Amino acid sequence: MTFLFLSPNTVIRRGFMKSNISVVLAVCFILGLLPLAMFGQQPEQQKRYQMFMVIDELVYPSMKAEYYEAGKKWIAFMKEHEFTYPINTYWTGDNHVYWSIPIQNYAEIDKMMAMSGKILEEFPEEYKAILEAFKGTYENSRMSVYALDFEYSMIAEEEEGESGEENFVFFDFYYFKPGYDAEIEKIFEESKAYMADKEILQSWYAYWGWMGTDGPVMVSTATAKNVREFYEENAKAWEALGKEAGEIKQKMMKYVTKQEQKMAWVQKELSYTPAKKEE
Repeated sequence: MTFLFLSPNTVIRRGFMKSNISVVLAVCFILGLLPLAMFGQQPEQQKRYQMFMVIDELVYPSMKAEYYEAGKKWIAFMKEHEFTYPINTYWTGDNHVYWSIPIQNYAEIDKMMAMSGKILEEFPEEYKAILEAFKGTYENSRMSVYALDFEYSMIAEEEEGESGEENFVFFDFYYFKPGYDAEIEKIFEESKAYMADKEILQSWYAYWGWMGTDGPVMVSTATAKNVREFYEENAKAWEALGKEAGEIKQKMMKYVTKQEQKMAWVQKELSYTPAKKEE
């Protein structure tokens, strides 16, 4: 898994929902031909969105154990060399592994690559060993950028995640017809207004695909301790929201070309939190 150094297997695909970056610009900045600082967020965007660089790798079913062990070596390597960005990792039921790294803007990808390149120069043999461990364990690797949209997320009063026991994640992908941004945003505004006086029993977080996705996409995610708890909470949540919530969703579905749902599990041994440095 060579995402920080962009292996030949890593692909960048077009499909931006909220971004004006073209394919050419995307390829150029990945190759280091353009300064990423030009793609920084505006202050008002920083308040509404939290960006994430996401690496999606499809693991061969027969190589799950080998990939997992290679991933642990990678995380240990990052920890040993004090990589300054946190990494949160999820493994789906169809053997996709999502490595998620929070970033503030596109310029941070450039900064991350420079940091990783420096580590690679200083410890080439260790890195080569990690590459060898990952070799043949996954079919493909691709990088995307998603943005958590706080404005269109539904967050329960009793926020999940505080206990650290949420091991299950439900991903609900909605792929939209291109060219209907205004219509889709209008529906989300309607949903937001409807939810304003409703009790939210289950948190759902909305992520827009900003770069590297297969067309315009939004991903809704929810967490729970396990699968059963998720579905129990989900049933109660829909009951509390009422019939009109379902009718609003059906309006949105008119613009959806594909819906894809995935179950995933948090991989704590493949995740990493940088140690806080003493001031």
